Amino acid sequence: MTFTKTAIRRAAVGCVLIFYGTLAGAQTVDKPMRAVTTVIKTAAIVEAVNKSTREIKLIDARGNRFSMIADDSVRNFDQIDPRDRIVVEYLESIAIVVAPAGSEPLFGEGTVVTVAAEGDKPGIIGVDTHVIVATIAALNRGDRLVTLETEDGEVRTIKVGEDAHLDMVDVGDQVRLRLTRAVAIEVVKPDTD
Repeated sequence: MTFTKTAIRRAAVGCVLIFYGTLAGAQTVDKPMRAVTTVIKTAAIVEAVNKSTREIKLIDARGNRFSMIADDSVRNFDQIDPRDRIVVEYLESIAIVVAPAGSEPLFGEGTVVTVAAEGDKPGIIGVDTHVIVATIAALNRGDRLVTLETEDGEVRTIKVGEDAHLDMVDVGDQVRLRLTRAVAIEVVKPDTD
């Protein structure tokens, strides 16, 4: 199949490279930024497949048995065989950038879904990115309190940790948070793990 077991990691690396590459080229004022990414991977072995009912019986890594019904949107269902592995990788990335007021946004949002080609083992990759922007309305460096106002007018005061560089932010700066979630599900033959 055209999906590889590292497809979601490649998507994550691409997001990070675009994120930091854009920052390096666009952000000329020193403002704090941080990105945290988590990847969780799990797999189950196909024990049996009922082609007529589209039921798949699976065994997870702990030996737990469970069943699922694949609906008609699962392309190439007939390619799933006993002993195949169903591998799922989930990625969540949060990037926070503080930018001067009036500066251009460094990243956008969107959704992309890709499915396996006709005739390949079933698989899907989906990536969704959402951006939240808030303006620093007030700043209390001594008590480490930041008051944020969202684009919708919601105001919230938060206490920030000691590792946040409040000396680098000012009232009027924008806090831009990008949340990226991605999932890759693929069916692989037992000899390719």
